[in-house]
Amino acid sequence: MQDLRWPTYANRNLVLDAAVFDDVEPGRGSMRVRDREGKVYLDAVGGIGCLPLGHGHPKWIAAIEAQMRKLVAAAGTFWTEPQQQLAGELARRMPWADTRSFIGNTGTEVTEASLKLALRATGRDVVVAFDRAFHGRTLGAIALTANAAYREPYVACLGEDRPAFATMNVARAPWGDLEAVRALFLRYPSRIAMVAVEPIQGEAGVFAASREFLVGLRALCTEHGAVLGADEIQSGSGRTGHFLAWTTLVGDDPALQPDVVWLAKAIGGGFPIAACCARGELAAHMNKGSHGSTFGGNPLACAAAMATLQVMDEEGLLAAARAQLPALLAIAAEDPEPRVKEIRGSGAMIGIEIAGESQPAAALADAMQALGVLVTICSGHTVRVLLPYHAGPAELRQVWTALRRALAT
Repeated sequence: MQDLRWPTYANRNLVLDAAVFDDVEPGRGSMRVRDREGKVYLDAVGGIGCLPLGHGHPKWIAAIEAQMRKLVAAAGTFWTEPQQQLAGELARRMPWADTRSFIGNTGTEVTEASLKLALRATGRDVVVAFDRAFHGRTLGAIALTANAAYREPYVACLGEDRPAFATMNVARAPWGDLEAVRALFLRYPSRIAMVAVEPIQGEAGVFAASREFLVGLRALCTEHGAVLGADEIQSGSGRTGHFLAWTTLVGDDPALQPDVVWLAKAIGGGFPIAACCARGELAAHMNKGSHGSTFGGNPLACAAAMATLQVMDEEGLLAAARAQLPALLAIAAEDPEPRVKEIRGSGAMIGIEIAGESQPAAALADAMQALGVLVTICSGHTVRVLLPYHAGPAELRQVWTALRRALAT
């Protein structure tokens, strides 16, 4: 098959055709897909974390079908019941007494929304981001992203002396280094609008922040009057066993929460939707015309997200997600693999780092694919596993067995 898309994606030489439902419990989403030739795979990619319920959960499909018969699109100047329901549900799950949400389509879109919110709310012009961070690919989001290869030739950041289309006031600090962040506040006095942090760095290789680091960022932002923003695009919406990874890592103390959180991926159950949720007093700075999105918050997407959240609650999926990492650690302890350096992450967000020089895991995606398991590779050294939340020991054992066999080839 000829690929007529832009050549922006690494080619996995696999044409996925359909989900496979005959090996899952009735009434649940599928964890498996088949290709055009009929070969079946365990899907531990899930659209890169977009399928918390699996493929085609019947309640999710029913909600989308029902909404399609009522209303699919509406301008943001009108209220719709699905959008208001979702905004209310997000407010119920956020760690503040008063929450306001901007609902968009993609993770990078709500990253941009968070940047605009912080700049307007503070009147400042510098944002702090971290080494290894990945926040998206539009110009603002890509400025927060650490990997210079993603930013070339579009954006240069503070301290980078190279030509680029745009220069963004993003100052970068080493991950986990509170003193480096403190030094940036002193270097840019009264200029830092926001510190943007992933509680768990996904694309970097599934690195969870320490509680001390996140709590320290909260204290620094409070001290200097900056917004603390948590990018929960990949780690949020229940993947770690709590709705927010911040809660998993820090707890639910109201004094230790971020000021703005943005979500995407899993929140729609596979349908494109994203949300930037902020404290009410911050959101009040986004007056009429300050931001917008033609399809953001459309009734169809909101119905899909509502169904996703309802199924998570009804089926106890956050508890199921929470059990995945401990289950895999137990499987690995029973059947150890000497080339595995570390298994890390939280809940259903798992990284398996392979020991070795350069990019020791680079060939494993293709090798595991040949063995019937789909995974992604992060930074050349880590196999990332993002299964549906109801995946259990049987699926995790299949991942581990395929990894061991792939390493042996």
